[in-house]
Amino acid sequence: MALETTLRRFLFSPAPIQTGKDKPRKPHWLGDKVPTPAQQGQAPGGKKEDSPKPGRDMRGYRDLASLTLGDVHDAYDFFKSQLLPSPYEAWVNTNYFCMLELVRRRDGRPPVFFGRVKTCYPSDGYIHNIQDMELYFPNKNRKPDTVLLRAEDILLDPGKPVQSYCARVKFFASPEDRTDFDQYENLFLEKGFIPEFTTGYLDLLDMNEHEHATYPWLYVIGSRWLASIPDSVQPEIRERLKGLVQWNKLIFNYHPERLPTGIRSLNRELGYKAGFTDIFLIEPETPQQTAQIVSSTFEKLFQQRIK
Repeated sequence: MALETTLRRFLFSPAPIQTGKDKPRKPHWLGDKVPTPAQQGQAPGGKKEDSPKPGRDMRGYRDLASLTLGDVHDAYDFFKSQLLPSPYEAWVNTNYFCMLELVRRRDGRPPVFFGRVKTCYPSDGYIHNIQDMELYFPNKNRKPDTVLLRAEDILLDPGKPVQSYCARVKFFASPEDRTDFDQYENLFLEKGFIPEFTTGYLDLLDMNEHEHATYPWLYVIGSRWLASIPDSVQPEIRERLKGLVQWNKLIFNYHPERLPTGIRSLNRELGYKAGFTDIFLIEPETPQQTAQIVSSTFEKLFQQRIK
């Protein structure tokens, strides 16, 4: 998987972004290069294709029969370390992941399907009440496909309730940061994320290069949290934070606008400066900004192929 938090490698628009202080900031770059729009629906010579691509119907949905059990396993295996069970059993919502048992057909479809909810009708609710679902299916060599599931495709076993999943977001937060976010945890859940809060620093010190593939991809680190670390371990903490960047993790620095004198941003503490260093961390100032930037970053990441 290729993730970067550098100015040169980012999938957002290359236009300046706002930091919350009405000051434009150069964006990060994610991925290997800025993608170019694909020429969809065009055959060689500029002629529009009238027939669907193999494995897809006329509306562009991926045919379940074109998936193998191995495809499903690979997709789940890639994301499983990043997922936590959602707090509401059998509840599905846009941006939630889910593993669904399928009714057996003679068309060769796999017994289970794993994907991320794109849309569903009704808009959200218990899986027993959902009539139609569009789900993204991740791929190894291209962007996710869209699969249509109807109620009659899903095997509902009372003894095996459907479990949906949300993406993990690791927070290193001071008690004040935690208070800021307490009333906004539902905002993260609505966007398909579960915050994991810690006010200590041992979790960070225990991280090592050999196991980094199992660590969360997304981190929110509070400036007040870093300032609260004892001076004796500050150098080691800074090295671990730089290690997260080297391991291609995505770090967002929660830095409220009004902080006591002496509390500096992670960019200043780590020596990152826009226009002078390759790396520059985004600094959301509010829980709402944090939820939005986490969501939009993960969305861009998810739309890449599995690497």
